Amino acid sequence: MNAASDIRSQATTLARDLGGPWQPDDADRNLALTLVLARDDNGGRLTARIITHILLNASWGLKPIGAMYQLMACTADFLDDPKQRETDTGREALDEVNRLLDTVAALPPDGI
Repeated sequence: MNAASDIRSQATTLARDLGGPWQPDDADRNLALTLVLARDDNGGRLTARIITHILLNASWGLKPIGAMYQLMACTADFLDDPKQRETDTGREALDEVNRLLDTVAALPPDGI
């Protein structure tokens, strides 16, 4: 399995488990909201640089072991590899990540 497939699978699993096994907290919501705003400010595109900058400067209690943090760290690494990101699987993975970010960003404070 390649990185794009792994990312797509992780994002799909988190979206499916949202509100069930996965209960995103305010840190997850704030990360998603910050990434959505940064993405929109960048013409609708996430970049490795944007994600890395946000992860490194998170001040809202984001845990490096959390599912959302791990997914976004892997996504940043994936975005650094044009051979993967420009494939159909790569574009599908980014679409899935963006759908998850939009969903989590829209959650009310204090989770579901």
